[in-house]
Amino acid sequence: MSKINLESAEFRVNSQNGEDGTLEVLASYLKEPDKAFLEIGCSDGRENNSTYLLKKGWSGVGIDADADKIGQFAKMADELGWGKQLRLVAGAVSYFTVPKVLEIVGNSEPDIFSLDIDSIDYYVMHKFLAEGFRPKIICAEFNPFLGDDPITVEYNEAFRRYEYDPQRGLYFGVSLNAYRHLLEPYGYKFVGANKDGCNIFFVREDAFDAETLDRFEYLDFSYTTVFVNKYKMAGEALRDELLARPNLKFIDVRTLDVEAAAQAYAKAKPRKAAEPEKPQPSVVVAQEANESLESPVYHGVTTFHAEGFEKHGREFIESFERHWPAGTKLWVMAENCQPPQTEKVQVRDLLTSCPALVEFKQRHAANPGARGRFGRIYDYQLDSVRWSHKVYAVEAAAEFSDADILIYVDADIVCFQDMPLSFLNSLMPSWADIGYMPRKRMYSECSFVLYRIKRPEVQRFIKEHSSYYTNDKVFSLPRWTDCHIFDRLVQEYTRDQRLKFYNLNEGIPDSMHPFINGPLGGYMDHLKGARKDGGQSYASDLIVKRDEAYWANSRQQ
Repeated sequence: MSKINLESAEFRVNSQNGEDGTLEVLASYLKEPDKAFLEIGCSDGRENNSTYLLKKGWSGVGIDADADKIGQFAKMADELGWGKQLRLVAGAVSYFTVPKVLEIVGNSEPDIFSLDIDSIDYYVMHKFLAEGFRPKIICAEFNPFLGDDPITVEYNEAFRRYEYDPQRGLYFGVSLNAYRHLLEPYGYKFVGANKDGCNIFFVREDAFDAETLDRFEYLDFSYTTVFVNKYKMAGEALRDELLARPNLKFIDVRTLDVEAAAQAYAKAKPRKAAEPEKPQPSVVVAQEANESLESPVYHGVTTFHAEGFEKHGREFIESFERHWPAGTKLWVMAENCQPPQTEKVQVRDLLTSCPALVEFKQRHAANPGARGRFGRIYDYQLDSVRWSHKVYAVEAAAEFSDADILIYVDADIVCFQDMPLSFLNSLMPSWADIGYMPRKRMYSECSFVLYRIKRPEVQRFIKEHSSYYTNDKVFSLPRWTDCHIFDRLVQEYTRDQRLKFYNLNEGIPDSMHPFINGPLGGYMDHLKGARKDGGQSYASDLIVKRDEAYWANSRQQ
């Protein structure tokens, strides 16, 4: 029976080298294909091992440490109609995040697994296998310059190969025989290396007919041509030079305790001050491209006075305590009242925490216009004092909260069923700095706004928001609510590309009550205005069909 020559099968459409052709041929011989993939190190989708698969109708998960690139891949997927085929995740994969990856993937036996992270690949592969992951075809980057011994680099989640090896950048990854040592006991057969010396391929033996396995023919080994050409040295010379470096650690996997190495790193890992994060590109991310390997920490913030506490604040706090996910916290900025404090609900005095608010209120104490009153007429959109409270509350909470994402939540919002952490994670993609609900026909709905407060520019946005009241700049606007200031700042920060904003109701029809018609309405109701008296929003507020039991008996207006 004729051989299946995988070297001649190589061709490149979107892969770095000839991996597209190799993977296509290998997959064509699977006994029970499901056309699913997982690619770690998928980049922006322009050069990887999964984009060609998407073009051929496959589906799967792509992961990359660079959220910018994930955003670009997501945008391309949207434009080309692959949204329903693809889940994208921003995050660095390590020994400890593998279980989260498997939870996202939800498939322990995809047809193809591609791993290329230029660093601790061996440790990651080891953990995948230990967790029961059994892909049918594996395409793994290897390092031919590590030679014949089964060795890998030391475990370091902050691995940067040019920091270890500034001269060449050749200290990274796994040797061929280290991968064979790891994979073959799990029933994988080595079928060869590509001719450019970047990737090696393994197949799970029980996923192929035995006669097919014997027919595969490929290179046993190849040095990476890009480095050979770059340094104008033979592969053997580069190998010998690398292995002779006295400052580098080459770990023999035959005696390596992977879990102990990872735990030792975690224990010794230095704690660094948070560094500013680069804003991510403004793209519309379809499907679940906003997932992350590590969930952010969420804190809420709200504010009310004594009358508001009795009218709606008490119920709001109780529903937060009962239904919001474990690990979330609520900062209550209370004015002239003392709500009960718990581990999940932290109470601060609004006026003590916000001296600029006190000064603003005192400065306009004798100015009824600043409170929206002009003779017998009251205009709530000109009641600057009323709306200033929430802006100052957010500024104060952003200073003392240690959360990743601070959520301003109006105190007349009630949560009617348990909210999973995954729901909060789904609200806003990782590239976005601030998430809110814009409206086409009027000012934005700012009853629920997410801020990534560890990003310095977000902190500046929050402070500039309150400065409109502190400096009386609000009176230069046509209307004086927090929402009108917010919209002005969104305009300015978007124009100057200082921040990226996300519509929480992306794809939802515009309405006067966007809160309950978007994803938030699946767990919460916003009892704004007269809705507080009846304890529920009106049936006429809903312009989308809601399946939650809470909405089954929506009251009439």
